[in-house]
Amino acid sequence: MTKIEKLNKADAIMAEIYSRENYMKGRYKACHLELDNLSGIKNSDIFFLETLKMKVDLADKMIAKTELEGKNMADPNVMRELGKKINAVGTPIHKNECIMTAIFISFQLITYYGIAIGIWGVVFKKSFLVFGFYGVVVGLLISLFTAPVVFSRRTKEQIRDISFGVGLMWFNLVIIIGIIGLVVLAIRLLW
Repeated sequence: MTKIEKLNKADAIMAEIYSRENYMKGRYKACHLELDNLSGIKNSDIFFLETLKMKVDLADKMIAKTELEGKNMADPNVMRELGKKINAVGTPIHKNECIMTAIFISFQLITYYGIAIGIWGVVFKKSFLVFGFYGVVVGLLISLFTAPVVFSRRTKEQIRDISFGVGLMWFNLVIIIGIIGLVVLAIRLLW
């Protein structure tokens, strides 16, 4: 038998999850937490495993609370409802998905700000490309602040929420800048 001290971090996390009392009793399976096949997870995916460990910690707390309330832990309906509550907290995601979401949001910011500020270059009878370049720089600066926040999220729900927040803060602003630029351009062309 291998001692836990000799295991790498990923194997140690999986061993800890598999050795928990609730796993042994089949409660994670009854809650539909989908922890049966962790062997397919790569050892290099520590981010995902640590998130999964946090979910299991939460599951242990919620199972203990449900037991203290005196509910029948053998009842499949009780376990299914408990599983829904645990899974509602969040579905763990791989680090690659966080990275791709952060990159996608950054490219959107860079593109949108480049176009919106480029419109102002036309309004001031200057080069669209020069002003567009300034917009790209602004979008890049904003991305430097938003990308790490998106990257640090660990569940799909958190990624969705933070992406929505970035959209509310920065995409609405760039749309307003672009629309005002188009209105000013239209007024200038008419007079």
